[in-house]
Amino acid sequence: MSNAKTNISAALLVVVPLVAIIGIFVVLHNGLVSKEEAVMGSWAQVESNYQRRTDLIPNLVKTVQSFVEHERAVLSDVTENRSAGTAVEKAIGDLLASRDEAENLAQGAEGKLGDEAYMKALAVAQQQVGSRMSYLFGLVENYPQLRSSDNFLALQDQLEGTENRINVARMNFNENVRAYNAAIRKMPASLIANMGGFQRKAYFKADEGTDKSVKVEF
Repeated sequence: MSNAKTNISAALLVVVPLVAIIGIFVVLHNGLVSKEEAVMGSWAQVESNYQRRTDLIPNLVKTVQSFVEHERAVLSDVTENRSAGTAVEKAIGDLLASRDEAENLAQGAEGKLGDEAYMKALAVAQQQVGSRMSYLFGLVENYPQLRSSDNFLALQDQLEGTENRINVARMNFNENVRAYNAAIRKMPASLIANMGGFQRKAYFKADEGTDKSVKVEF
């Protein structure tokens, strides 16, 4: 009987620590998975808002182009009007080019969230879209009738609201990245991270001033 108790005690000395270690491993691993999923989920929100802006830009372009072409036809003899119309057309071309560049760069972004250079390039490209869109809004100031039209105002409100949601989504993404990156560096979770292949994620940021629109001139 004493031998049985001794064997049971010896088994418990082995099993209990082993179960505890396994339990800690599972908890830490699941915690890292949750943090990584939070990063991916917040990135999906960033992408969703960028897509919303991308989808709205053609409507904005069509509205502005239609009005400018009409104005040019009616006031073709006014030099200032021709100059302003040319500036608007160039701004539209630049905006569409920026949109296409950002959209192409964003393809497969989910698999590149750990690439610092890629994330920086993507941030610059996306903020360039916002900058050129703001520039176009500035040019529209030269067309009071367009600026006050219901269709343009609705598009402007939607796009400006989208810009605000983009900023919030980016900040949320960066906060989740910060929490995740900190977690995979701390002991003992760092051991689990190394074994589980958890890689550091890059922050979403661009050079200071890249989101500023240039001065509107004709």
